[in-house]
Amino acid sequence: MQSSEKRYFVRIMIVGKKSTEKTCLLRRLLKEDISDVPSTDGVDIVVRRCKINIEDGKWIVEKDIDDNKVSRKRRAITTIDAKVDIDKNDDTSEFSSLIMPDNFTTDTKVNLEKNEDTNYKAQKESSSLLIPENLMSNVFFKSTVNTPSNPNALCELLDFAGKKEFYATHQAFLTSCAVYLVVADMKDDISKQGLSQCFANFQNIGEYIEFWFDSIHCHRKTDQPARYGHFDPPILLVFTGKDKYNEADMKKREKELNNQIDRVLGYQSKYRHLHRSFYLSNIIDTDEEFEKLRYAIYETASNMENWGKSFPCKWILLEHLIEINKNDGTNVITMNDMFKLAKHPDINILKTEDLLLFLRFQHNRGNIIFFENVPDLIILRPQWLADAFRCLVSDRFDNSRLHHREDWTLFTRQGLISEALLTELFQSKDGSRFSGQKNNLHAVLEKLDILVKIDNSNYIMPSMMPSAKYEDVCEQFGILTEICKRTSWLCFKFEFLPPSFLNHLSAWFIRKYALSKVDSGTALYRGICIFDIDGSGCVKILVTMSTDTIALQVLAFSEQHEEFGSPCSDIYSEVTQLVDDIKQKYRLKISFKLHFKCSGGYYYKDTFEYERLKRETECFCPQHHTAHRSELLYLPWMKNDVCFF
Repeated sequence: MQSSEKRYFVRIMIVGKKSTEKTCLLRRLLKEDISDVPSTDGVDIVVRRCKINIEDGKWIVEKDIDDNKVSRKRRAITTIDAKVDIDKNDDTSEFSSLIMPDNFTTDTKVNLEKNEDTNYKAQKESSSLLIPENLMSNVFFKSTVNTPSNPNALCELLDFAGKKEFYATHQAFLTSCAVYLVVADMKDDISKQGLSQCFANFQNIGEYIEFWFDSIHCHRKTDQPARYGHFDPPILLVFTGKDKYNEADMKKREKELNNQIDRVLGYQSKYRHLHRSFYLSNIIDTDEEFEKLRYAIYETASNMENWGKSFPCKWILLEHLIEINKNDGTNVITMNDMFKLAKHPDINILKTEDLLLFLRFQHNRGNIIFFENVPDLIILRPQWLADAFRCLVSDRFDNSRLHHREDWTLFTRQGLISEALLTELFQSKDGSRFSGQKNNLHAVLEKLDILVKIDNSNYIMPSMMPSAKYEDVCEQFGILTEICKRTSWLCFKFEFLPPSFLNHLSAWFIRKYALSKVDSGTALYRGICIFDIDGSGCVKILVTMSTDTIALQVLAFSEQHEEFGSPCSDIYSEVTQLVDDIKQKYRLKISFKLHFKCSGGYYYKDTFEYERLKRETECFCPQHHTAHRSELLYLPWMKNDVCFF
């Protein structure tokens, strides 16, 4: 007998700029009071707050709704499924080892229910995991309720802060398996974001609806639209603030916004994520209006490819075992620990590829955070990570005892943070909650490039680095003087880059090269960084980043020679590999084209595509009103030869 269960799950991501009433919207969806609603401080993960009847789309909103493991298990063991619908993108191995054993029958279930030994007998493992000896009994002993005839879809809602400092953590939560509510204020125009220089300051980037469409588009599973020409994940665009308009003005404003959406997003593939638009007032609209949005969420989710797929029944038991340890206060475990859980006799998942399949599924649904190239840091409770990051960037704690500290000043002005200040911030925000979690906290934040260690007792937080103008940085270092010799610009041109990409790029360079010094400290700014790539400090790499371009230039401040062996080709290869690694790690659908620009040109406009340079021996530079030899632009970066400046 092959036993599996059909999964119905809805994950709702509520995103948008700050002050758009996202939290009020969440509460109205859950039929809660909205008086005295604070702004979201990070990411609030409202877990198991409602269910959706899969027959009629009606929401069931109650307190303390769980995921009904017992009901799911009962239903699964009485349902014979010939196929387990595992996403081919997740794994291509055989899945027979994941199916419940042939002798797992209804009689087995009855015998298990008779066993009421509820003591959690923890095995004496070094990891101190809780592992009940009889897991089946642990799941079943409490329930005498009949299994409902129609299953419900468990619904989980995440409310994201609009504050730009929190964008660095979005990478750990955004997924292709969710319905996104992009929330905007009706009074705000949907203007297209200007990219001119935009040195990854990202100060106002979240103000634009296009930013959120771009961010979600990065998490599509495929470049081919799903059914009805739409891309997954789906977007429902919700405009709030309807109460500020009378009926006539409301109709006029709706038409204006619809026209702006078509003008800004039209003819772009990311537009295909949009399913419907809603215009609501969290204040005056009745629940009937919000019921329309609830049903649209259900309808949209039920058309996603993961709706109602069958998965191995034994996964329920492993989920339960994880839940036991989460409730015991375990937030982070290693892959070895996860194997100890999976090898429980009642679960018996023995193959690495089978366990990876389970972990990918749980990560995509937001139950855990798991990255395959960081296997020893499996985060069982995603909210734990959100709370930890909140400790570092929240403005909701009393800093009166911190403002006089030198390390606090360095943190707020330069993003540099000491070990002592890290400890203080975790204690200030959540007291003893992170007590004893120091090593795990630091390891997780470093692996996600939220923190980068620069010496034994100090870190840098890339998302908190100050912004700077390109001209000011050039003046500080004398880059535009005759003393400085410069290569051409190497430009990785993307359609869009998520803000977290800057963190990863900065972190890689910080770990690899020495920080260039200026009078004010290190030359680390948000979107512009300079590093020493030789011991003398005479050769440097200038790294810049905007919302669509990573640009690199090697600088030489030597008076002794006019030519030297260039590291350009190595840097090109390494950064290309880095981009690929980030894409794989966070499952991002992004791509770039190689461009180049003359050494004295602006890297952010009128660049030359590599394919064109290979075809043409010369190219005309609009900025300098002259022709440049094509090979002089790309050769320094494309092969390990001597570079002439």
